Amino acid sequence: MSVAIKTTDQLKEDLKAAVERAGNLALDYFGKDLKIETKADGSKVSEADLAVNEVLKKELTALDPSIHWVSEESEMKNERLTAKRLWVVDPIDGTSSFLNHENDWTISAALIENSNPIIGAVFNPPRGQFFLARRGQGTTLNGAKVQTTTTKHLKDATVITSKTHFKRAFKEVAEKPDHYWRCSMAYRIALVAAGKVDATISLTPKSDWDIAASHLILEEAGGKISTAQGKEINYNQPELRHSSVVASAKSLYSAIIAHTSKDQTS
Repeated sequence: MSVAIKTTDQLKEDLKAAVERAGNLALDYFGKDLKIETKADGSKVSEADLAVNEVLKKELTALDPSIHWVSEESEMKNERLTAKRLWVVDPIDGTSSFLNHENDWTISAALIENSNPIIGAVFNPPRGQFFLARRGQGTTLNGAKVQTTTTKHLKDATVITSKTHFKRAFKEVAEKPDHYWRCSMAYRIALVAAGKVDATISLTPKSDWDIAASHLILEEAGGKISTAQGKEINYNQPELRHSSVVASAKSLYSAIIAHTSKDQTS
C-alpha cells in the first residue's frame, strides 16, 4: 500500500504539533536534577536532550520516510549528503541555559530542501513563545505575523551578543549591547525576526541545527543572515559548521557587516 505524500503545508502543521509536544516533554525535565554527560567536544548533554531528540526523531521520520534526519544528538550518516529533503533538529538549543534553570532555551527544527530551509519552528516552552515560518508565507509568533525592525544605524541598535564578540566586531563603537551569555542561538535570531531586538552576532562556529530553523524565520520576517564575512549560509553540506553568524534587520545588515567583515579571526 502506497503512503500518501504530505504537502509542505501539512508538514508545517505536523512539525508545529510535534515541536509543541516535545516542548511539553522538555518542561517535565526543566528545573530538575538530571543525568549529564560530557560529549567528545566538551559540551554537555542531558537526559532531557536525549529524550526530546528521540521523541522528535520518532514523530518526524514517521511523517515521510523519504525525509532524512540530522540532529545534534544523533549519529551522522553519509546518506544525508544525497538527500533532497531532511529534518535538521536541535532538541534543546541552549543546553547550558536549560541546565542552569534559565528560560532562554528552545527547541529548534527545520525542514531542508536542496540545502535551504523551507519550514522552520523555534519554540521557547518556558516563555510560551512559538516562532513558525514556511517559505513564502511569512513568520508568525504565537500565530501573529511578525517583522524585523527598520533600525538603520548601529548606534541606535540593540545587538544581542557576548561582550567579547561585541568588542571584537565593534571596536570603535562606544555603545554596549544587551548580553545573553547562555541564550539559545536559535532564540536570539528568532527575537530579531520578531522585532524584539535589531541584530545578533556570533563570531564562533555554529552548526546547521543551531540556525537552520531560525534562518528561515528571520528571512520570512524581512531579515538577513550570513557569516560575519557576508558569505551565504547553505545547509547539509559536507561540513555542517559555519564559521560565524550575523543575523539582523535588512536595514542594519550592511552597517554590521562593515564591522564584522574586518574581524579576520571570525
